[in-house]
Amino acid sequence: MGKSYRKTPIIGIAGDSEKEDKKIANGKFRKRSKQKLHENRFEELPFVLNEVHNEWSMSKDGKTYLNPHSDYYKEGKWRRK
Repeated sequence: MGKSYRKTPIIGIAGDSEKEDKKIANGKFRKRSKQKLHENRFEELPFVLNEVHNEWSMSKDGKTYLNPHSDYYKEGKWRRK
């Protein structure tokens, strides 16, 4: 896949990958779930990730479409994977 490139002009805002943040959040979720199961407190089990981790503390601020009239779009650097 040496010649593959991004076809949709959508890029992340202010940050790189959220891989590490997601690993930490899922680790917190699993730990909290195991603790509640071990204590037999089934009514307090977390059902969604947001009950355990704040999604606003992650490094990236979302995604946006690029303006086709901007210089960054015209240079084509956004096409790199």
